[in-house]
Amino acid sequence: MRSQALGVLLAVAAAWLSSAHTAHADDTADEADLLFQLGAEAYQRGEYREALKNFLGSNRLVPNRNVVFNIARTYEKLRQYPEAYRYFVSALDAEKDAAARARIEDAIEQIKAQVAVVDVVTDPPGATLYVDRKDLGPRGESPKKLGLAAGSYKIIADAPGYEPAETQVKDLKAGKTVQVKLALKQILGTLSVEGAMGALVRVDDERRAPACTAPCRLDLPPGPHTLFVGRPGFRTATVPVEVRPRRTTVVRPDVQALMGELVVSTDEPGALIEVNDKPVGFTPTIAKVQVGRHRVRIGLRGFRTVEREVVVKKDEQTRIDLTLTQSEEVIAAARTTQNVEDAPSSVSLIAGKELQVMAYPTIAEAMRGVRGVYQWDDRAYVSVGMRGLGRLGSYGNRVLVLVDGMPTNDNWIGSSYVGYDARTDLADIERIEVVRGPGSVLYGTNAFSGVVNLVTRSRGVPTGGEVGASTNLDGVARGRARANVRFGNDGGLWTSVAGARSSGRDFYFPEYVATTPPEVAGNARDVDGFRTGSFAGRAWWKSLSAQWSYHQHDKQLPTGQYGTLLDDPRTHQRDTRLFFEASAEPRLGKELTLLTRAHLNHYRFLGEYARDAAGGGLERDTFRGSWVGLEQRVVYEPSPDWRFTLGGEGQYHYQVDQRAADDAGAFLDEQGDNGRPYQVGAAYLLADATLAPPFRVSAGARFDAYSTFGNSLNPRVALMFRPYADGNLKLLGGKAFRAPSVYELYYNDGGATQIASPDLDPESIYSLELEHTHRFGPTVTGTVSAFGNYVTNLIDQAGSGTAADPVTYVNRGTPLASVGVEAEVRREWRQGWMLGASYTYTRSTMLAGESFDDLVNLRQDPAMRRVGNAPEHLGTLKGAVPILARNVTLGSRLTIEGPRYDRVEDAADPEPQRRTGGFAVWDVVFSGYEAHWGLRWAAGVYNAFDWRYSLPLSPEFTQRRITQNGRTFLFSGDLSF
Repeated sequence: MRSQALGVLLAVAAAWLSSAHTAHADDTADEADLLFQLGAEAYQRGEYREALKNFLGSNRLVPNRNVVFNIARTYEKLRQYPEAYRYFVSALDAEKDAAARARIEDAIEQIKAQVAVVDVVTDPPGATLYVDRKDLGPRGESPKKLGLAAGSYKIIADAPGYEPAETQVKDLKAGKTVQVKLALKQILGTLSVEGAMGALVRVDDERRAPACTAPCRLDLPPGPHTLFVGRPGFRTATVPVEVRPRRTTVVRPDVQALMGELVVSTDEPGALIEVNDKPVGFTPTIAKVQVGRHRVRIGLRGFRTVEREVVVKKDEQTRIDLTLTQSEEVIAAARTTQNVEDAPSSVSLIAGKELQVMAYPTIAEAMRGVRGVYQWDDRAYVSVGMRGLGRLGSYGNRVLVLVDGMPTNDNWIGSSYVGYDARTDLADIERIEVVRGPGSVLYGTNAFSGVVNLVTRSRGVPTGGEVGASTNLDGVARGRARANVRFGNDGGLWTSVAGARSSGRDFYFPEYVATTPPEVAGNARDVDGFRTGSFAGRAWWKSLSAQWSYHQHDKQLPTGQYGTLLDDPRTHQRDTRLFFEASAEPRLGKELTLLTRAHLNHYRFLGEYARDAAGGGLERDTFRGSWVGLEQRVVYEPSPDWRFTLGGEGQYHYQVDQRAADDAGAFLDEQGDNGRPYQVGAAYLLADATLAPPFRVSAGARFDAYSTFGNSLNPRVALMFRPYADGNLKLLGGKAFRAPSVYELYYNDGGATQIASPDLDPESIYSLELEHTHRFGPTVTGTVSAFGNYVTNLIDQAGSGTAADPVTYVNRGTPLASVGVEAEVRREWRQGWMLGASYTYTRSTMLAGESFDDLVNLRQDPAMRRVGNAPEHLGTLKGAVPILARNVTLGSRLTIEGPRYDRVEDAADPEPQRRTGGFAVWDVVFSGYEAHWGLRWAAGVYNAFDWRYSLPLSPEFTQRRITQNGRTFLFSGDLSF
């Protein structure tokens, strides 16, 4: 018997060698050949387990039906009859030769008595079969006879597109055959056809009988299908759909009815037209619209959105002709949306159209020319002042900058950021609101002389994307990208990322010629560059919203300020700011609205200042500030004429760390346990009322409590009156405060040049203003105003910066007053045209005392000279006009400014006080929009006169003034899709 079995193996070996060598003349075949030979030799020696191992390895490398037969024989020798049966059956399935099949069938018959056979048949056939568990591996495909040992088993059948089926087979006995039939349930997906009322739905073949009538539900096999949905009088809609298993897929076929035409035109072209919340084009346009009743919305940036309901008829034109009304709404004046004429403050708006036409690169550039506003650039930061309150070295900390109502000033110096240190561009901004006068009643500290609110683009921006690039000012290269996503009518999201860089300018400072090496000789070359990057966005869903911002700005300092080495590229400052704000503003009925706002903020500063070895080498200053805040507000409106606002706010500045060190070591280390954390709490109450149709009043107060200095109460009252139909008169009065900053309170270098000033009190400003606006027509208005500001406890530097007389911050004992008048005439945007002119006169004086007589007569303190950096005269003329068949807009802005006095304000100073000269800056920009390509472009020149004017500098500089930008060019392009 053994010799007979060996003969069979040798015969099979011959067949194997022939087929394997012919089919696989490679290394794998050689290895399989070797394993087969080793298996045959082991079989000959009676070492069946060794033989089985090699046969299995050979078959795994190169599958072969003859080797499968050998495996079965080997299992038979090992008396593992179920395994032998399985491999005999596999060999039989693969064998075509009749003689060989007879031999295999005979082998099966010989061991049949030792095996329990389960004959498995499935519906549908071809299912993969498993015994007991799937992880034990498949036993083949049905129909299939499974050879098993005596016992009980679970038979499992699985097939793609079907639910698994299983059955329990109990008490199988050797030598017996049991038949098992398994029916697999097909896996289906549900297709829900919504809308298209009454339309017939056919699946995959338009000629088939209808499967259902919409709206309806169908159970279909998973995978791609095509629906044909139509009914008489409508076009058949072809809808490709992917049906997902065990899930419901919803489709809403667009079964188009007979069409008519909707013709929409506006006096201002380019307004977005939405029909039933779907954009269909820009005015003027003719749109194909389905017959029936529709809701049409027409909106344009800077104008009020208009809604109309129209009925479109078959093969007829339905016309809408509109004259758009300028949108003059402001949020920042009262933290609620209201008309500018009703706002309890003096307000200017920089419309989105102006931002586009003039392609302003920064907030400061956009604000240049706004009445009462001026700016300066010391090549470290750009700062703005309002109505004579722009103290040198303050970094704009008396102006509060908001983004959609979220304060962005830092918590170290309180600086406002208005240059490239604020945003990389203004492409996300819908408009800029400039609110002059005290705003602490709404916002607390830093809302001292004014508030600037950046309003981001509205929720109505459709889904799409934008990319853009530009160059401007000192060769700034900028790139940006933005994505907009709408989630129906109630939700949406936008996010943008941008980056910019510049090599800056070269400077020559004669003040440094005698103190710098010959190779420098007062020149600062290639040390004025910056790099900046932004990531910002907003998301909303109904009354919930969130906004976020991250910005970093790294700027070299070319001026030698803080006693640094001129022309040293190591001297630079880096500001990193981020915030996240989440808010909920549900309306509870007609009378009550709640607002809950939470925010997280972080500010990080790094300054590196290169000095010679005698001056300490490289100084490194760092600051890290982190804080959280929570605000709760309740607005109660018992009638349209009355509104009450009650709210409270808390802030916890849990990280306030500052450190300064040079090559000699740290001279300031207030970090961790030595940090200066502090808390802020506030409560406010406001009331707005219409006493009679021409009379309106707004009054309120806010109480702020600080753990650093104490508390401050700040009221505001505004009386508004319409003396005649086209006139609006405002009488405004209020108080604001500025809390002493962490830097002013605690920064020091151990007394070498500066000491801490922990006992500072907050600054206070009292303001009174009378403003009258007359409307000459639908688009032309004129405004005149007179104002007065009275500042007490003004925080200024004292000391000469030596060890004997170190710098410290003190509250001035005498007040500062600024009084002035403003006038403005403006033609609002209409059909691409705009024209505006304004003039501001401001006189700022350090008063001799606190008496009423000193205030009324503006009696100057004899120990003081003129107030520095407070221009008396500001004038602007700007406009825009469409040219080249309205395809291009020419924008122009001329700003004229009078002289400013420098920082030498102390009459005892041996240096005489000087003043800078007046100047005129003329900007000219051509811009356009190609709707077909979604391309908005601008090209122009700033300071076309190339007027090389200078502005004063703070005491940190050796120089007393610095030249501002001369002529620069601007090119920008933005593509929307």
